Amino acid sequence: MKLPVINKKTLNAKFVMCWWIDTVSDSEWSSLQMAKLGTPTICVSSGWLIKKNKEVHIICADINFSDDETVADVGNVTTIPTVNIVKTKVIKI
Repeated sequence: MKLPVINKKTLNAKFVMCWWIDTVSDSEWSSLQMAKLGTPTICVSSGWLIKKNKEVHIICADINFSDDETVADVGNVTTIPTVNIVKTKVIKI
């Protein structure tokens, strides 16, 4: 099986590692004092940055190809509000 080439022609997107802030919630009963100790968490996602603007960063972790080696589908898509982005680093592949 021939492996498809991933470049700007097949997928015009950078491969990134992205650190972002996410909400933490808990559905259990807890004391008021314990509830006040909650904090957001830092998450790390990696994949192809397929969209970036002032509202969102959209990353897909998986891609598959048609017989003609063009991108057919993307999977494991994460949409992150841009205001939640802490850091983005381009990964050379």
